Amino acid sequence: MSTIPRRKLLYGLSALTGIGSLSLATRVGLPSISDSDSDSDSSSGARGGEFDPAVDGFGFDNFSTPSEPPEPSALLSARDVREYLIASESSVVQPVEANAGFDRSIGAIADELHANANRLFGIRGFCFGIAMASQWYFEAPSAVPVEHDSVSEITDVDEPLEESSSPVRDDIERFHRSQFLYPETWAERWVLLRPEFIDYQQQASEIRSAIDTVGSAGVTISGSEVLDGHYLLLYDYDADDDSITFTAYDPNDDADEHAELDEPHTIGIDTTRGEPLMGTYEGEYDRFLFTDTDRSVRQNVEST
Repeated sequence: MSTIPRRKLLYGLSALTGIGSLSLATRVGLPSISDSDSDSDSSSGARGGEFDPAVDGFGFDNFSTPSEPPEPSALLSARDVREYLIASESSVVQPVEANAGFDRSIGAIADELHANANRLFGIRGFCFGIAMASQWYFEAPSAVPVEHDSVSEITDVDEPLEESSSPVRDDIERFHRSQFLYPETWAERWVLLRPEFIDYQQQASEIRSAIDTVGSAGVTISGSEVLDGHYLLLYDYDADDDSITFTAYDPNDDADEHAELDEPHTIGIDTTRGEPLMGTYEGEYDRFLFTDTDRSVRQNVEST
């Protein structure tokens, strides 16, 4: 990968101040796919088979706008963001060139990120939270907080409707908000603004490994307007000599809609040319990005 001028890094971070449903980067101390499977009922899902969005997807589709959005300071302070970006720049954003004004620039970016956080909570939907919750419930069925034979039978986010609590919604929203608890979830997402820096051949290998190991892989898909990004859960693939195609659970469709699809949602990679293939999302998005940190952050949130 080419060396990234620091001014481009700062531009990218600043431009990401409005992305509320995206997550990326490497957090030191968080579990990875290779060393964190012991908390799941099995590495391929304890339901006893491969992930199936018609069974393991929710019986409701994406929703937006929580009734009581929290203040950003309730989750993460601007100081936390600033200190992380300054302290971790050598390990998170390498390779970059030294710049005497880096600390001041990062401070301004952190302040802007934090100031804009109010408008990030759910206004563009909870696709990330839905994907992470369905992934967790697949890997650890005992974590499902309501009595159903499958996640697809959860047809309302506020179940159980006869009770005042909404444990499914709580899980989805806390996973979604976990993106704001960890500053590194913003630190490298800027590459979606510069997709030429995404190594799709490496992405193909990492996504395939994640699906083989834990049964699914979460990816962000986007276009030039990164604020309109979306989140999918990839669960299967078909590879040949020139390309690999991944099938996806799309939180914008409920389980029944997935069951009725003539063809599943797909994205892929031209492994010969190292370019993304947007499959059923062609014309709407033109890039995507996977990182196992999303799942690692999810696992960290599970224990809180």
